[in-house]
Amino acid sequence: MSGTTHPAPIVVEPRNGAADSAFIMLHGLGDTGHGWASAATQIPSRGAARVRWIFPTARTVPVTLNGGMRMTAWFDLNALDEASIVDDRKMIEESAAYVDALVREQVAKGIPSEKIVVGGFSQGGVIALTAALRSEVKLAGCVALSTYLALREDYPGKFGPHAKDTKILQGHGTHDMVLQYQYGKKSAEYLQSLGLSVDFKTYAGMQHSACAEEFDDLSDYLKTVLA
Repeated sequence: MSGTTHPAPIVVEPRNGAADSAFIMLHGLGDTGHGWASAATQIPSRGAARVRWIFPTARTVPVTLNGGMRMTAWFDLNALDEASIVDDRKMIEESAAYVDALVREQVAKGIPSEKIVVGGFSQGGVIALTAALRSEVKLAGCVALSTYLALREDYPGKFGPHAKDTKILQGHGTHDMVLQYQYGKKSAEYLQSLGLSVDFKTYAGMQHSACAEEFDDLSDYLKTVLA
């Protein structure tokens, strides 16, 4: 796997007809698109639109947090605690641009941008938020799981024209020992203070992972924004 190119995303087509919407879901540090591909079968349909699931994989790069070890990462990470994290602006913006390119690719294939959700877990959530907030096209929404807002000082100055119309679903576990619950909660509160629509869900006892309740909430959210 090259450090300069992204592997082809995993694409899961809907079982019941041609796709009329898309959900781009980004994995966390050290994972791949395969790690979240099973989510397409775990999330109840609840009558949501016919969704094309897209699971990209990050490039393989040295990660400071892990002693320079090369692994899949959307950006370099130097720490996990809020006070010590130094945002890797270059890679964050490059990865967000990659997501924007994936969105435009789906539009070229006939999916309206208003029917596309971008989402991510942990590191992937950072990129999903960045891409959605800066998007020049109107998106259906953004899903940010167990994550935080990077490059906070850029906002609201770098909001795209549709940022305040983008419905954001953010979820975090109270027992997350990797990215602290309060870090995610404060990110949501900051975005809300800027006038954004953020539905922050708390999952009691959940660690740095996902759970059935979160998948149910995600299913309900997709039904709403893709209606």
